[in-house]
Amino acid sequence: MRNYWIAGIIATTAGLFLRTSAIEADAARVEDSVQATADRMIEGCFVYAAEKKLPPLSVAVVDESGTLVSFRRQDGAAPLTADAALLKARTALRARLSTAALGNLLLQDPAVRDASIMLQLTAVPGGVPILRTDKSVRGAIGVSGGEPAQDANCAQRAAIAGRANCCYEDRSQ
Repeated sequence: MRNYWIAGIIATTAGLFLRTSAIEADAARVEDSVQATADRMIEGCFVYAAEKKLPPLSVAVVDESGTLVSFRRQDGAAPLTADAALLKARTALRARLSTAALGNLLLQDPAVRDASIMLQLTAVPGGVPILRTDKSVRGAIGVSGGEPAQDANCAQRAAIAGRANCCYEDRSQ
């Protein structure tokens, strides 16, 4: 009887370890998926930039918590574009709309404009939220280094390139 009891404990313990390993493997696949999507978005932006002969850019992708997932700065991009790209991504995430659309809103209300400054938000185009099909925020991308419209177009192109399980939506329209 005791042998069956010990065998049961060993089997249960082994099962827990196997399940834990499977859960860890699934979590790693999810992280790989987020990383792969972020990398695909950045590559999409750089392909667009090359096609349009844009100046060197910095691109930052954040997850739904605002944590940096992936970042790349092209050779020749000004160092300050790194911080600007991250600020644009985090602004788009917090506002849940593009930084260009936020800029339009801020022009209409000085109190909101001042509050956005206090919250360290930017209205410079180039930040785009990445939304799931159910409209929940998955993350955001920020691009800096070109003219504002170039940054915004590149961010939109990047969002399209990363559309594996998400979509871009600009609520400015």
